[in-house]
Amino acid sequence: MTVRPATYADIAGIVSLLHEGHRRSHYARTDVMLDEREAKRLLVQSIQRHGSVNLGGTFLMVAEKADGRISGVILGTMSRLYGILDRMMASDIFWLASLDVDPGDPVALMRSMVEWAKSAPDCFEVKCGTSAIIRDDPKEAGRALERLGMTHYGEIYRMEIER
Repeated sequence: MTVRPATYADIAGIVSLLHEGHRRSHYARTDVMLDEREAKRLLVQSIQRHGSVNLGGTFLMVAEKADGRISGVILGTMSRLYGILDRMMASDIFWLASLDVDPGDPVALMRSMVEWAKSAPDCFEVKCGTSAIIRDDPKEAGRALERLGMTHYGEIYRMEIER
């Protein structure tokens, strides 16, 4: 198991993992599709800004299997708290793992993002949502975040708009 910064050579593997995640998500039952062009643009930009601890900085890490396949990814960003405060927060844009990811890799990915956030002098907090990142179980993802020192803070609600 290897958790490391993403490179340009990883983009195809990350996009493949994003497709896998899409197939497992509720979006697979809709007409909402992964925009590969936009995904690749975002990944290139994120690799360029990886590790920056300033406003707009990004953090892009992958988990790689022994055979070289990308089995996990985390993309974090540094933004102003609530868009208007004078300090920043780190948050994940996506945190995704394949079903056969090495068991410790999803937590290692998030741990590395938390360490990045702690290294940013103006970062006040880390905010992350839970999804089906770990074995398709949002509650397990929440327990993993709590083991990293985060506390449960609010809820996320969603509503699909019929079109």
